[in-house]
Formats: sequence, structure tokens, C-alpha cells
Amino acid sequence: MLYYKGYITESTLIGIWKVEESKDELLSYLLHKEWLDNINTIKSQSRILEILSARVLIKELTGEEKHVYYTLSGKPFLTDKSFHISVSHTRDYVSIALNKDEEIGLDIEYISEKIQRVKSRIVSDAEFIDPHKELTHLLLHWSAKEAMFKFLDADGVDFRKHLYVENFFPHDEGSFLASESRTENNLHFKAYYKVEKEFILVCIEENT
Repeated sequence: MLYYKGYITESTLIGIWKVEESKDELLSYLLHKEWLDNINTIKSQSRILEILSARVLIKELTGEEKHVYYTLSGKPFLTDKSFHISVSHTRDYVSIALNKDEEIGLDIEYISEKIQRVKSRIVSDAEFIDPHKELTHLLLHWSAKEAMFKFLDADGVDFRKHLYVENFFPHDEGSFLASESRTENNLHFKAYYKVEKEFILVCIEENT
């Protein structure tokens, strides 16, 4: 079921699909079954539903089916090169970001206390976590860094050392700045976020 569809910036379109359908129901939305030949080799039923939901969501966002392929590192791209794409999933949700002109990075995370266990590996001493909204703020840091990691598609990225989130106070939605020091480009990003009851979502664009 389509949960959300909207532009978070003038050029980046976001879609969120809540996975409530069966495999057969999702397949019924798709005509190009030949693009899904390898799906029967996947043992995990939840992974199959994620893949099919993503294809259906792409169709919902663009108005047509798109053939998705993957680089050797596992980064998805559309074979017709009509959009830059980033894909993320968590529990029963699949999310996609599309941008015609620029690379983007997207991450969606289910809200869970488990993030507390890896706090020391995510947040540096120079970064700020609001003690009144600690869980949400930690998840936004993690999600922003996951989005940057996908954007960079580089080896040896240390979330604490190479990825930085500038200080901000979290709300239900908004934006904040972030940057990376892993590559020689030292890229800066603007991160747009949404906080929902069950998940948080962050999408980044390069801030030039």
C-alpha cells in the first residue's frame, strides 16, 4: 500500500510503501516478469516482498515499470538512466528516492531502542545528541550516515570518523547539514528528514 508520495525538494521525489500484500498480489501489478527471473532463487520471503514492493513503488512514482540493476558493490540503478535512485527498507516499509539530475542517498529505519547499543560507533565527541529526544536523534544520525555511505559508495568508511552531522534539534520533519571526510572531495550534504510513529527517514542531496 502506498504510504507516502511527495517531493522533499524541488527535484527529489520520495515514496514509501507499506508492505501488506502477498507475493502474488505484488506480482499482479507488474507486467515485465522477465525482469524478475532471479527472484525465485531468493530464499527469504521478506526479501522477495521488499524487491517486489520496490518495483511496484517505482511504477507508482514514475508512471511506468523500470528495470533495476545493481553495480558490483550492490548499488541500484535504473537501466534507462531516467533517474538517479536510492532504495531503503525497514521492517514492513520500503522507501525510494528519485532525482533526475543529481545523486541522492536515502535511509529508512524502524524506531527501536537497539540503536543505543551502537551509539559509541555512530556519534563522535564533536556531535550533539539532544538528551530530551535521544532515541530519535540517534536514529537520525545513524540514518543520515547510512544515506551518506550509500551516496559515497566507497570502501573503508568509518561512521564516527569520516561522517559528520552538524548540530540540530530534531522535530517531526525538517533538515540539517552533514559532511564527509572519507573522499578527497570532502562533500557537504543537506539532509531532509521525517519522523513517523514507527520509523524515521533521511534523504540527502549534495549541498553545493
